[in-house]
Amino acid sequence: MEGQCQLRPHAPKNVSEAQIDDVVFERRSWNYAYLGEDSEQRHHHVDRKLERIIVTTSRAERDDSGAVPVFSLRGPALHSEGILLASNGAGGDDVRRWIQFIDQECGGWADRPVSAADRMQDILQEAI
Repeated sequence: MEGQCQLRPHAPKNVSEAQIDDVVFERRSWNYAYLGEDSEQRHHHVDRKLERIIVTTSRAERDDSGAVPVFSLRGPALHSEGILLASNGAGGDDVRRWIQFIDQECGGWADRPVSAADRMQDILQEAI
């Protein structure tokens, strides 16, 4: 992730070429996270099950028909990057580094979801 922005197309490990052009994955909500859209209109997703970031040209589709929402991510996959998650499945240092890498080396973010925790931290910092 160091240096200039190079998001080269390549297949994630253990994923066939057919899967790259079709459905990249389907995950229940606890195994999926959306990081945002960068300035080049690429969408960044976290696949918690296989511990990787996947970059695509679109957002995941959400299916709320069952008890737990399911996210389907369709290809093509523009890039994938193996990451290590925290023991509880949360972001961890690799996800934070990826967010910073896109922000500093790849033109930044066009749109990023903001968590309630992030908003609270901003409010507390303003109050200090």
